[in-house]
Amino acid sequence: ALSHVGIAREVAAALGTKVRLPAPRLAEQGAPASDLVKVRIESPERCARYAARVVAGVRIGPSPLWLARRLESCGVRSISNAVDATNLVLLELGHPLHAFDLDKVAGREIVVRTARPGERMVTLDGKERALSTEDLLIADRDRGSALAGVMGGGDSEISAGTTRVLLESAWFQPGGIRRTSRRHGLKTEASYRFERGADPGMVIPAVDRCAALIAGLAGGTVSKGVVDAHPRKVKAPRVKLRWRRPAEILGMDVPRAEARKIL
Repeated sequence: ALSHVGIAREVAAALGTKVRLPAPRLAEQGAPASDLVKVRIESPERCARYAARVVAGVRIGPSPLWLARRLESCGVRSISNAVDATNLVLLELGHPLHAFDLDKVAGREIVVRTARPGERMVTLDGKERALSTEDLLIADRDRGSALAGVMGGGDSEISAGTTRVLLESAWFQPGGIRRTSRRHGLKTEASYRFERGADPGMVIPAVDRCAALIAGLAGGTVSKGVVDAHPRKVKAPRVKLRWRRPAEILGMDVPRAEARKIL
């Protein structure tokens, strides 16, 4: 119930209809994304997958009225066309994303690692934070750029002068995100979802959807391919149902055929 698609699935089950998921139309051009940015995961137990796309030639500006109103109706402040695209996809698909200014990423390299002893960073809310070595960071070659799954950093944020956007879509271990969120007193739309367990299968669909949106809203072009680092596979769990349990919980019988259809 933390996304429009999630609610749509519930409504479809109740009405006996099918869900129609957003289908992004990606027109890839230019150099491969793998030539523009590298991704290295040093903490695979905390980050099982990290995918990146690049959208070049963007013009950052206000979002169109339809997008600003849609976000504001969900309690999210409109910031700019590129950032608003990430927030729309978060609300739509339930998968958080983050946008970096690629030209502010030192070495054009993303490193997913834990914080070093004594390391500090300034988050997007303008506060300098003393980091714990238990905090997972999205860093570049030189410094931390974001508290993974919680909040971005000020050094690499999207600004009016941004022309190349680096899009992040990842799967983070829920417990680590929860502890970082509590440690720093930061409860965000992203942390709220990641600490409950994001869908590993949504990593690529979400980044594709967002890249297509940014290209349409900000006039950019999507570089070819996805940089997709996944050092360990996250298997979908097999969920078993004992047929007597629905009746025990609901106090009413649910025919097996109907249960199968709903599930």
